[in-house]
Amino acid sequence: MQEYNCTVKGIDGKTINNYKLKTEDESSLIAQLKSSGLYLVRYEVVEAKKDIVGGNKLKLSSKDISVLCRQLASMLTSGVTLVKALNILYLQMEKKNIKEAVKRLYEAVQKGEQFSEALRKQTNVYPELMISMVEAGEGSGRLDSVIEKLAAHYEKDVKLKAKIKTALTYPIILVVLCIAVVIILVTQVLPIFIGMFNEAGAELPLPTKMVMGFSQVLTGYWYLIILFSVIIALGFKVYLGTEAGLKNWHRLLLKIPVVNKTMTKLAAVRFTSTLSTLLSSGLNLLASLDISIKVVGNRVVMEGLNISKEDIRKGMPLSQSLRKVNVLPPMVYSMIGIGEESGSIEKMLEKCAEYYDNEVDNSITKLVSMIEPLLIIVMAVVVGFIVIAMMMPIFDIYGTVGG
Repeated sequence: MQEYNCTVKGIDGKTINNYKLKTEDESSLIAQLKSSGLYLVRYEVVEAKKDIVGGNKLKLSSKDISVLCRQLASMLTSGVTLVKALNILYLQMEKKNIKEAVKRLYEAVQKGEQFSEALRKQTNVYPELMISMVEAGEGSGRLDSVIEKLAAHYEKDVKLKAKIKTALTYPIILVVLCIAVVIILVTQVLPIFIGMFNEAGAELPLPTKMVMGFSQVLTGYWYLIILFSVIIALGFKVYLGTEAGLKNWHRLLLKIPVVNKTMTKLAAVRFTSTLSTLLSSGLNLLASLDISIKVVGNRVVMEGLNISKEDIRKGMPLSQSLRKVNVLPPMVYSMIGIGEESGSIEKMLEKCAEYYDNEVDNSITKLVSMIEPLLIIVMAVVVGFIVIAMMMPIFDIYGTVGG
């Protein structure tokens, strides 16, 4: 698809400049203009512009999508047509990435494409969850309510991510502070004491020698330490970029006490919330499971859920298939089973998601409350060891002078 900037004339002979149109080629351009009652005078090809750093690929975060869905839902439920709603969104959006993404949707829908088709053309921008739900909403004639559910779903997702980031902020600050204090002590304070010890000719105890050795390595080979740290970080990133590496990392997280429960509850929130949203939008169970499994995040849990999906394909009830693989909290299976018996599985999944959303919040708070004192103790031990190592020779010198 190529964009053209044209000068055209209408039937009344009036000239229109800067008339932009996207089409396959020049012959399609002329045909499209003629069907609109316009005649081509001249045209020029518009060079494709990069949307953001990194090429022509747009990138929308969960927060961007939640904002987009919320505003679109507000207009659709108020009776505004989809084309007009997209045009209003395009005109009022300030963020360049969202503005460009909405522009593409508007142009596609204006030409007569289905909204889901326009979204599917940008699978690198919009998640499969959104595309499938919009497709289901178009099929059922409930697009406005589906967009409303999407907005609520992504708003919950944004809040969940914000909780995790907020919880991790303080421990990260403590770690950085600890490292900074150690570096200052070893590189700035300790050399002063080393000079004093050398002048006094004191016999240095083992802890002092250890700290002095570390100081010399840190001050003399700091660039190698930085290089080595960068290599390790990049190596770890590359390892996590592989399916096997990511799966091993997720398996490790599920073996760490307290952390494993938090990870399992987090997977339960994502799975039940997404599945509830998809089923209530009209998608069948297997299609909903395909998408819900992808948003879980943890590869080990995903593997188990994929096994359960195959059992469901063979006719096994959802609650039984999930209980068989046992990768989610037991309450999930029980609540889904009640939903299957009562015929209200979507509502039970929604209640399950709400319950585990609160549980995740409590688990994160508990995890952070355990990490914080542990980090403070580690920081106190490390700094205390360095201080004691510096003071021990001074006490020896005073003891020798006093003797």
